[in-house]
Amino acid sequence: MSHTDWHPADIIAAIRKQELTLTELALLNGLPQRACQTAMRKPHKKAEQVIAAQLGLHPMKIWPSRYHSNGKRKRFLHSQMVAEKHNSYTQTCAYTKTQETQKCLPSVREK
Repeated sequence: MSHTDWHPADIIAAIRKQELTLTELALLNGLPQRACQTAMRKPHKKAEQVIAAQLGLHPMKIWPSRYHSNGKRKRFLHSQMVAEKHNSYTQTCAYTKTQETQKCLPSVREK
């Protein structure tokens, strides 16, 4: 069994084979226009359910990384996602001893 998420292009192709777009699918199911596009790149429970139902699958089959091995959905908090992005950004920055306490962000000139 594969534990990798479907590629977004594969999901889009499967929906298009049913002569629908992600936007149409979202609107037909009472979701915001871009909800299904959002689900391609980050967790969106309702949009994932709509896409999976349209394909006749459980969302876990399409996005296994968003579920625990027992089938329960992982919880994603916005603050967790922001912290993970920040941590991955700061880890890629090169620090010198004098910069260790500074954030690795571009400096802003004072006027």
